[in-house]
Amino acid sequence: MKRMKIVAAVTVLLSVGFFVNLTLAESEGIIKYRQNVMKTNGGHMGAIMDILKNRLPLEAHVLDHARSIQQNSKMTLEMFPKGSGFGDTKAKPAIWENWSKFESAAKAFVRESAELAKVAESGDMKAFAKQFRATGKTCGSCHKNFRKKD
Repeated sequence: MKRMKIVAAVTVLLSVGFFVNLTLAESEGIIKYRQNVMKTNGGHMGAIMDILKNRLPLEAHVLDHARSIQQNSKMTLEMFPKGSGFGDTKAKPAIWENWSKFESAAKAFVRESAELAKVAESGDMKAFAKQFRATGKTCGSCHKNFRKKD
């Protein structure tokens, strides 16, 4: 009888350990994924900044960069499922503690990046530069409220 209790307890502990390990592995996977997507956003924003700041003769590229940012923006909310705030992440707990505020910030990013792509299609670089700043503000606002500093 005592032996059965020990076996049952060990089985329960191993099962719990297995599921905790599985959850952590899943969390690590989504964290790495969203970090990579966010790095691409930074890369596209940096490339646009280089074109604008240095007056590079690559204005035709801004549309592709803007469209990529717009596509990424649509994925933002799904990249932050509950339980993915633990591990090697700079995501603040405030994301899940105040989901509606985070959701609002993500929707602002979607809205502004859609406008960025639209303005890029027009070819008006002055209007594009203005919208680029507006889009960048959504990134900065979200980072300020929901991302730990380096």
